[in-house]
Formats: sequence, structure tokens, C-alpha cells
Amino acid sequence: MLHRIDEIPLRAAVRTGRLFVTNFSAVGPDPGGALDRVGASVVACMLTPHEIELRYPDYGEWLVTHSDTAGSPRALWLPTPDGGVTTDGPVLELVEAVVAALDRGDSVLVHCGAGMARTAVIGILTMVAFGADPAIAAVDFRAARPGGGPDGPPQERQISRLVPKARQLRPSS
Repeated sequence: MLHRIDEIPLRAAVRTGRLFVTNFSAVGPDPGGALDRVGASVVACMLTPHEIELRYPDYGEWLVTHSDTAGSPRALWLPTPDGGVTTDGPVLELVEAVVAALDRGDSVLVHCGAGMARTAVIGILTMVAFGADPAIAAVDFRAARPGGGPDGPPQERQISRLVPKARQLRPSS
């Protein structure tokens, strides 16, 4: 069974890579296959080690192995609790890494468990980095990923706090 992978629109003046979002079931059993399916070269994972171990334990090893390539890793990993947030600094670093990959022309596949809330934090902030208004980015994310969006006030507040910094990631946007 193929799980849904959705493309998130980026409002970029220049050609960039493409941003995709999905759930763990689409990536966990075969991360290389999921990347190939959409022509992406980078995966960004928001799952905790415990979530990975429960469903697809080999995926944790894949993340570690593929995150250690100098300059342009195939795997970015920021463990974040389901329904929650992690500290702002690492979130901004992940968004910056996603933006850098997109600016290199690489397509990126972002996921959490369901591909809805934690993924939305990264997706919306990436859209803002590419020049989207935060409110429009949230609407566009939900349109591209039905049911997706921040999962309550902690994630909404994190997005609000990081919007000014996300806007600075691409000064030309």
C-alpha cells in the first residue's frame, strides 16, 4: 500500500528543490524508496527514537548512517515529542538545513508520525523562509496536506516565535 506524500508549495522567485511531507508509514519501511518515489534526496525526520523503535527499528540506523555525510546529508533528524515541541534553536537549525537543501536544488521529504503537526511546524517555517506570509503559509499547508497544521498552542507559539528568524534564512525572499 502506497501512503500519501503531498507537495507543499514554495513561493520562490528562483528555481529550488521541492518540499514534500508525509507520514512515518510512507518512509519507515523503505526510506530510499520513499525518496525515489518523489525524486527527493533528503529526508527530515521529527520522530523520537522510541517511536521509530516501535514500528520500524531499522529506520533509526538508516537515519544515523545517512546523516553523517559531510556537507549534504541525506537524513536530517530532530527528535520531537508527538504533539509537542522541542527547543527553538534546533528547530531553526533544521529549517535552515531544509532551506539550504532546497536552495541547492535538492528536494526534501519531511515527516513525523502522521505527517500533520510536527511536520507542519517545519513546513510552515520553511514556507515563511521562502517569502510566504505566516497566515497564508498555514492555509497553504492545510490545503496541500488535509488535516495538517500545528497541533495546539505550543506548536502555534513556536511558529510565531520563529517566524522573524525564518524570514532571515533567505534574505532574497
